Amino acid sequence: MSEPACWELDWSEVSVLDRNAISLGLNEWDLMNSAADQLVKEISNFSTSTDVLFLCGPGNNGGDGFVAAKKLLKIGWNVGIISSHNNSKTTISCRARDEVRDKVEICIWPEVPDFEYPLIIDCLLGSGSSGYGETLRSPLDEIVIWAKSKTSNIIACDIPTGLGGPSALTANKTVTFHSIKKYLHSKDAGEVIISPLAWTREVEDCGIGDIMRYPKIRKNAKKGDRGRLLVIGGGPYHGAPILAGMAAARSGCDLVTIAMPSKAMNRVSWPNSLIPLELPDLDILSPQSFDKIITYIKSNKIDSIVIGPGLGNDDLTKQVTLDILIHSSKNKIPTVVDADAISAMPTKSWIGGLIGVATPHKKEASNWLKDMTPKKALSRTEGEEAVIVVTGSVDELTGSQGRYCFARGGNPRMSVGGTGDLLAGIIGGLMAQGMNPWPSARLGCSVLREAGSKESKNSGPGMIADDVVPQIAKTISEWMVR
Repeated sequence: MSEPACWELDWSEVSVLDRNAISLGLNEWDLMNSAADQLVKEISNFSTSTDVLFLCGPGNNGGDGFVAAKKLLKIGWNVGIISSHNNSKTTISCRARDEVRDKVEICIWPEVPDFEYPLIIDCLLGSGSSGYGETLRSPLDEIVIWAKSKTSNIIACDIPTGLGGPSALTANKTVTFHSIKKYLHSKDAGEVIISPLAWTREVEDCGIGDIMRYPKIRKNAKKGDRGRLLVIGGGPYHGAPILAGMAAARSGCDLVTIAMPSKAMNRVSWPNSLIPLELPDLDILSPQSFDKIITYIKSNKIDSIVIGPGLGNDDLTKQVTLDILIHSSKNKIPTVVDADAISAMPTKSWIGGLIGVATPHKKEASNWLKDMTPKKALSRTEGEEAVIVVTGSVDELTGSQGRYCFARGGNPRMSVGGTGDLLAGIIGGLMAQGMNPWPSARLGCSVLREAGSKESKNSGPGMIADDVVPQIAKTISEWMVR
């Protein structure tokens, strides 16, 4: 079993890890049994009686309850079950229901057992519920009111039902799995027990599960709904910002603008899907372009920024880059700091208040952070989400609040120039669509590596960064329907 993660998991992260586990060959049924084993252990430690009632919802949280009930029946406990719905909604929760229904009657609400139980196990809603502080809908609200009237001895499975909301089912103890979850410090959760699951540490790394947090496209979507990104780059090099912009567009971002000095812009074979913003500068980005950039950000309601691809390292460029980053930090604009822009970052430090992701390769990270680790550099961030991705054959991701993981896979040919620009563009595009920096960095790293692997089968050793761009959209599309 893996050691518990050292940070609070957002509720949406749980589905990411579950899907990663399945993609690594771990069996869903085995994982449910592992969770049920931990639940049974804590029930046995808590109770002085062998009478227990399970409240089971329609999802996998209810499935955990059905399996735990079966295990307690097997060792001689007197078990009752109330199910909130006639049917379960996932394959494994259906299996769990089927395997216990022959052992004990399952009462379908509003039917209840005709005898009392001193202990109730809350398996109604887990981390897949709609969120903290939600108002419960029928029949869950009715079941919670009934349960409160029967006993104060309640153990919650994973997360108390309605946590933080007006009708929360307050627990004496919450048995949560793998890691502490966000909001479990609430008094409604009681004593929190973190129980390990039967999976390896690699489950925490970037993978196909990260697609679970990709924002869905609304049926009534209109232009601009899925984000407006500004890429600031070019000067000495004109291809890098174009690659970043195309990667952002292929990630699903609606409107992507590329701001470049005029000579670089005139060297570009301009893609139809990108919006050009010609800057007053001729050869390199300088303070002369600052006002035009800031005016464009404000007037076009830019949702995120990528700065750095192809900028060069002139001192004037570093000066205005830092000014733009400070503007982003003050105005809470999520920003990807890439390539040459990293040299504008304060040495050994993250800019205070800056929300976003830095994507240095190992040499750039060493020049910026010196002997300081990314974790130490981010330890001073206060409440803002920040991520440092040190890229290489294996990407090393470090986030605020102690988050840490790797991105593996890909193809060795991805060491070709331009793939870093693709990564910056994908991450910036995802943040423009509303994703936070940590899930954007994770999904960006995993999608790019998968896209590179796919394209290497077509292009072989001659693969270039441009070849990978269409595979970004294909990878996201395929992952969404699996």
